[in-house]
Amino acid sequence: MDSQTLSLLSTLLFVFFAALSGGSIAHVLRLPMFLGYIGMGLLVGTAVGPYLNTPFLTMIADVGVTLLLFTLGLEFSFHRLKKIMSTILWAAVVQIVGTTFIMFLLLLLLGFAVLPALFIGVACALSSTEIVIKVLSEKGELETVPGEVLTGWLVIQDLSVIPIMMLLPAITGTFLSGSATVASTASIIGINLLKSSVALFLVFFLGRVGVPRILNKVAELRNKEIFLVATVGFVFMSAIVTYAFGLSAGLGAFLAGLLIAETAEHHAVFAEIRPLRDVFSVVFFVSLGMTLSIGSIMSSWQTLLLLVIVLFIGKFFIVYILSRFLGYHRKTAFLVGAGLLQISEFGFIIAKEGLNLSALTNQEYTLLIALVIVAIFGSVPITAHGSDLYYRCMRFLGKRWKKFFLDTKDETTEYAVPIEKHIIICGYGRVGKYIGRALQMANIPFVVIDYNHATALSLRQKSIDVVYGDPADINVLEVGQVKTARALIIAIPDRHTQELIISNALTLNRNIKIICRTHHEEDQAALKLLGVTTIVQPEFEAALSIINKLLPDYGVTPEELSGKVSRLKIEHGLG
Repeated sequence: MDSQTLSLLSTLLFVFFAALSGGSIAHVLRLPMFLGYIGMGLLVGTAVGPYLNTPFLTMIADVGVTLLLFTLGLEFSFHRLKKIMSTILWAAVVQIVGTTFIMFLLLLLLGFAVLPALFIGVACALSSTEIVIKVLSEKGELETVPGEVLTGWLVIQDLSVIPIMMLLPAITGTFLSGSATVASTASIIGINLLKSSVALFLVFFLGRVGVPRILNKVAELRNKEIFLVATVGFVFMSAIVTYAFGLSAGLGAFLAGLLIAETAEHHAVFAEIRPLRDVFSVVFFVSLGMTLSIGSIMSSWQTLLLLVIVLFIGKFFIVYILSRFLGYHRKTAFLVGAGLLQISEFGFIIAKEGLNLSALTNQEYTLLIALVIVAIFGSVPITAHGSDLYYRCMRFLGKRWKKFFLDTKDETTEYAVPIEKHIIICGYGRVGKYIGRALQMANIPFVVIDYNHATALSLRQKSIDVVYGDPADINVLEVGQVKTARALIIAIPDRHTQELIISNALTLNRNIKIICRTHHEEDQAALKLLGVTTIVQPEFEAALSIINKLLPDYGVTPEELSGKVSRLKIEHGLG
């Protein structure tokens, strides 16, 4: 075995050791896996840096970036974009431009050159779809109003990668050429956009006309290896086309993913490409860590801390104000602002692109990578505990800052619903609306409390009693006549909001029956202690429904089935 082969194998060994150990630690700590890869890559790279084959590592990492961007495009949903295009498109664009501008000015004041300030500012404007979706899924809040707004906002940010990856190389080329006048910049950007249009046309033409037919024919062969080769070939062909026109190769891969996402074979493509993507992406993230320098990070910790603080405050206020202007409730605006604080994984790709284009020095590249990591670590707890932070801010700052946190137009507190012996439904989403429909059919009076203004308007048009406001607010519960209600149904998944609703409802009416949903078994005991009469866990109820339909087919009698279901309920803590 020659020294070159030994160098390649030892480099891969170090990479996979870092990936295995770092990924395991991240999994135990319930952190995004790529943070574990980067962190352990940093440690391993510091320890064995001289023994690494850096050119080989860079080459594999570039392939990983290409496949990563392809799968990001593949997971993109134009259907979701259509749903929110008319409502938050302009606000998301304003947020991207506004955040970029604030961070750009700050970096210029700190002594950074124009290009590094621009690259870092653009990276700061984008938020992490993977992290936000993961946090919302774990909390069961994807279908809530803040969850839907956050998802739509992130979709638009993901789509903005296309113009960003077109313009950054053009602007970089202008400045590095030494002719950075307004006219020359506009001219080069115009030429670049023309090239982009031609490249995009070729990629879209091939994608719309040729690729679906080719993939369909290849799929008919029923051979996974050939299907995988055809898919990877299209990805790299798109990357080469865009690169030939002076654009980023990653942009071509992202566009290829967007095109295949619209075909009937996109699920099969994703299933085949994902294992390959995962391997190369792991190498990419580990290599990021290996190229970092602990000394360089520590030497700029003050700058790093200042950038994170300004980013969090600036991005939160921009998103909050825009959300309020769109008409969303202050709680929704707060949660959306808190959810978008972090920097996207695209920040790593932008950093890599900046280094390749010589727009960033090694030190500035390290700073941007470290900034992405620190922003993610700092933002995850804020996103996960957004509701708790909202109520704390309301409690401590609301009275002093009424115009920001309190707006009387938000809550329907000027009149009380003339009703008694009724049911109150807190949250009229997927669960609440079916409960409401059943109560309508049974002619049982009920009142809905919801902080989705569109939902409130829709219910009023249907002559359904509704209170627009936060059900966790005791004043809003009073408007819903909790004092005279017979039962309260909490269809909101957030645990902290549930606790406030329960506490305030029992303060107003000690005898009210409370039915509450929860996504986590560990929350049942705490909710019972708070005074909840009945707890419903959707996943457990779905399991019982399947059991009731399945076991009779295997000869289980109704009496036996009832006994087994009762035992399951006892084991589950609901017996």
